[in-house]
Amino acid sequence: MSWMYMKASLKISLIYIVVGTFWIVWSNNFIEYVLADYSRETIDLIKELDNILYVLLTGVLLFFLIKRQYKYMDDKVRELERGKQIIENERLKSDHSKKQLDQFIIVASHDLAGPVRQSQGFLELFIRKNQGKLSQNSIDFLQLTLDNFLKIKAIINDLSMFSQLSGLERKEERVSLDEVFEKVLHLNSKKIAEQKIGLKIAPLPSVKGDYKYFIQLFDHLIANAIKFKDVSRSLNIEVSAIVHDEFCTVEVRDNGRGIPIENLENVFYVLKRYDYGFIKRGTGMGLAICKRIAEGLGGQIWVESTIGKGSVFYVKLRV
Repeated sequence: MSWMYMKASLKISLIYIVVGTFWIVWSNNFIEYVLADYSRETIDLIKELDNILYVLLTGVLLFFLIKRQYKYMDDKVRELERGKQIIENERLKSDHSKKQLDQFIIVASHDLAGPVRQSQGFLELFIRKNQGKLSQNSIDFLQLTLDNFLKIKAIINDLSMFSQLSGLERKEERVSLDEVFEKVLHLNSKKIAEQKIGLKIAPLPSVKGDYKYFIQLFDHLIANAIKFKDVSRSLNIEVSAIVHDEFCTVEVRDNGRGIPIENLENVFYVLKRYDYGFIKRGTGMGLAICKRIAEGLGGQIWVESTIGKGSVFYVKLRV
């Protein structure tokens, strides 16, 4: 341990011990040698004066050492306070920029939604009225264009929803997760019936939060499981919950394709999509929306997954 990084209390103690030991040994011997011809009373008096001088000098030395140390500490505190203020200023700037960006996305999404909706409607009408007059290649091309309009519309809707969630107000109302999943399964009932998806929903508790946001969160998780199922086997989805202390962890488990381990840390970021075969599906916003809702309501979300076996999404919520 170098002198520079030694604790101040240890430095002062060592200085005091070294100086004190040297002073006592040297001064006593010096006095005895110089005053050898004087009486014992005189020598003892001189030693007493020497001790007083030692106390005064070491007191002054300690005063300046402690003063120097306090100055060093004050400088460090001021430096930390300046750093803290810089960080706080940067945080405020970041929050302001984020709010401006979210507001811009909301406005832009609103402005884009109208033209996209009109173009979609016009194209649907054109295909319907001219289906008998156009070749199959033309119909296929127009249908592909229409599908792209629908994808753009979905992206616009998800971007708008994601930005609106940035100022999510935490609510304390009691929400039955049984009712939430009843609604979510109803929203996905057509896909569930068509694809003969196996469902197993355990009894679920009530949690604190907002009913409509829980619908969005778990609708995205169920839709994600359906979207990325393993085509080689029937899809099974299981939902259960464990209550511990003041939180409840909901597990949404599927036997889909699974997520590569290198992608697990990124699945909740905006516009992150991954290839399955040659097809990229979805807007890349669903899981990012889930994360923002879960954290906005005072909870957490994470995932465990194994390629070829499926995924388990965990949502930690307040009870």
